[in-house]
Amino acid sequence: MATSSTLTQIDMCMQGLDEDTNFQQALKTAYGKRADLRTAYGAAVSGGAPMSQRLATASGRGMTGRGMTARGKTGRISTARLTTGYAAEGEGGEPRKIKAVEAVGFVSSRGNSAQPFDPSRSVGSAKPLEKAEDSSEEAALRVLEDKVHRLLEESAEAIAQKDFQKALEKAKAAGVHERELTRKKEAQLGPEQINLDLTFAVLVHLAYVQEQCEMYPEAINTLLVLVKNKTFDRAGRLRVNIGNIYFKQQKYLQAVKQYRMALDQIPSVQQEMRSAVLKNIGQAFIRMGQYGDAMKTFEHVLEETPPGDDFDSALNCLLCYFGLGDREKMKRGFARLLSLQLPTHDEDERYMNIHEDEQVQIYLDAVQDDTLRKHELATKKKAEEFVLKAAKLIAPVIESSFAEGYDWCIERVKGSAFSSLASELEITKAITYLKLKDVKAAAKVLKSFEKKESNMLSTAATNLSFLYILENDVKQAERYADLAMDADKYNHCALVNKGNCAFMRKRLEEAQELYQEALAIDSSCSEALFNLGLVHRDLGNLEDALEYFHRVNLLVPDTPEVVAAIAALNEQLDDTDQACEWYNTLISLVPSDPNALAHLGDMFDRLDDKSQAFQYHFEGFRYFPAEINTISWFGSYYIDSQYIQKAIQFFQRAVEIQPGEVKWRLMIASCHRKTGNYQRALETYKRIHTLFPENIECLKFLIRLCTDMGLPEVQDYAVALKKAEQAKERRERAASGRGSARRSGRRGSRQASGKRQRSGHRAREERRSGRDSARSVMSSDDDRDGRGTADFGGSTRGPTDFSASLNRTNTLDASYKDPVGALPVRPKTAARKADDGEDSFELDEDMLPE
Repeated sequence: MATSSTLTQIDMCMQGLDEDTNFQQALKTAYGKRADLRTAYGAAVSGGAPMSQRLATASGRGMTGRGMTARGKTGRISTARLTTGYAAEGEGGEPRKIKAVEAVGFVSSRGNSAQPFDPSRSVGSAKPLEKAEDSSEEAALRVLEDKVHRLLEESAEAIAQKDFQKALEKAKAAGVHERELTRKKEAQLGPEQINLDLTFAVLVHLAYVQEQCEMYPEAINTLLVLVKNKTFDRAGRLRVNIGNIYFKQQKYLQAVKQYRMALDQIPSVQQEMRSAVLKNIGQAFIRMGQYGDAMKTFEHVLEETPPGDDFDSALNCLLCYFGLGDREKMKRGFARLLSLQLPTHDEDERYMNIHEDEQVQIYLDAVQDDTLRKHELATKKKAEEFVLKAAKLIAPVIESSFAEGYDWCIERVKGSAFSSLASELEITKAITYLKLKDVKAAAKVLKSFEKKESNMLSTAATNLSFLYILENDVKQAERYADLAMDADKYNHCALVNKGNCAFMRKRLEEAQELYQEALAIDSSCSEALFNLGLVHRDLGNLEDALEYFHRVNLLVPDTPEVVAAIAALNEQLDDTDQACEWYNTLISLVPSDPNALAHLGDMFDRLDDKSQAFQYHFEGFRYFPAEINTISWFGSYYIDSQYIQKAIQFFQRAVEIQPGEVKWRLMIASCHRKTGNYQRALETYKRIHTLFPENIECLKFLIRLCTDMGLPEVQDYAVALKKAEQAKERRERAASGRGSARRSGRRGSRQASGKRQRSGHRAREERRSGRDSARSVMSSDDDRDGRGTADFGGSTRGPTDFSASLNRTNTLDASYKDPVGALPVRPKTAARKADDGEDSFELDEDMLPE
């Protein structure tokens, strides 16, 4: 066979090497002393002498038969491997190590242990490869350029984190290193190797950061460096940035100049860019009040751009028409706004599964909430807001009345792609009626929704319910609240209105349930939370009420009504410190509210902090000088402080505010008497008696003063006082008689038939007694007046009658109570009257000084 013949030839070659002198001589050299390559079980390892032997191959020597090897009759070819790690035995019988393989980490342990070689547990690993140090100039330039890029990235990250100071520092450092890089490249590699894109990026970024830091002059100078450099081809567009900076500085004329210079450098093919610059120019004209130029600019934008969804320019153009007061152009501008195309509508076939295909439905479910769909819905919402704003703006001015203007806008909207906004405009029309206090017209507009199948029915019914609540028509308010809930069961405002109806009917538990249902639909409904606080307050659950008011304060902070409710509840809970703190918060929100200031002053007055009380009452008086309670407090304060003249000034102001109130005049008279000016006090009391002749208190003061001063008018005032007291008694009896007559009216009507037969004799007796009583009354009046003693019967009054009348005069109650307070007690001195029980003595001459 071919294989046997090949092996035979190899055998003959190996025998020739044994006889080759040069080969044998080479084996005796140092290279020849390496370990002979044989199998792991060769004879050299077992102690034989080194010998020159061929490599073990697929067949051995002396083949004796087919498929037999030199190892035995195994039926396969021997595959001997190379011996590694050790050479033959050296001196001393130890195997000699091969030094050439130690560098790669191989250490043999055959002589020490029986463990085989394991590369993963080698004694040492090779050192990591070190980068070759490139000390060339190009490498240094690359490192510097990388540093510039890294600084720009760090500055951009700082801008994203709103840390503009750090961003400015990084941008300036990037500019410094970029200029250094430019100089080195120009000196070492030539001008053609300068990275202009990097220079442009660094300067533009630096200008942007300076603009964000409100360093407007520096930002403009940085941009002008690029604009004036002819190396940058399209740097002229940066004039738009310069114009924006001038716009922020309200330098609109310079901004327009920069915008126009940038517009000259923008090619006509870039229509979108040109339109954006023109819009900026129009905005600047509007800010300058040049509505004519702005109108022309926006009209040019709308004419140049193809029909689309440029609602911004259309609305701005309409605003210019409104500023110019041109009704016809306003109508035309509103029609142009309605003619713009929406990106999507409710019946868009792209999102409708017409054939009811499951695969199509899966696709629609996936794309209905994607980014594109969200953008379309946002654009649609923006367009609808623009239409509503435009209608509300021009409706009151395009016709003779705002109602006709709204009607015109509603008709135009119904015939456009925005037909769903017609109902909302009608609601706006009704609200406008409410602002003009025309409640009937507003209710008429809102009631028209009852006959329409509109999605605004619930809103209209809710507003109607609110109107009837304001008119205290609880029945109608409840009816329309139910109608709103039938139209939309998730209308939390309707639930709040229905809860208000229950609250007005004093059904607090029912109102509480309705408010809680409203909160279940919308947990951020501040009206429901506030009303729940009121319900709990009326139920006596002050802690729960306070909790609800705090929740409202978190939703709508700094609301005066909520803060006032929290302060009042803390006051009821006797938490004076918290109440004062919340009242101070209320005053910070409404600093000119005199009631809040006066109430806080009263709180400090109860705490005996007169200085704080005076301060807050004075602030309240400064904002509202006609507040009678504050005036009264100041009068009492100055009386307590013994500044009587200042108190008189405030009481005189009270008289000017309430001239029909007698107590302020009495206070003035008492102040005069308190200061010892009795003559002035007497004159004041006389004026009061002239204006209020039946005032008992004034008469008592007059009697006291006249008695103290020994004036003869005391008897006249005493008689007048008695008349006044009798008149008061008659009024009280008449009032009580009318009350008892009403109570006994029904019983008297039942017994009237039983009294008819006794009318003859009793009537004569009653007429006689009536004359006698009338005579006695007249005589008593004459006695009090002191003008005569004869009665209608011609008889004279006897001594007994006169003595009785005198006794009545002497026993007249002339006591009084001073509203200002008791007179200051005169300090006691050593002088006093001698008591009757003390011994009397005479002054002897021996007791006199010499």
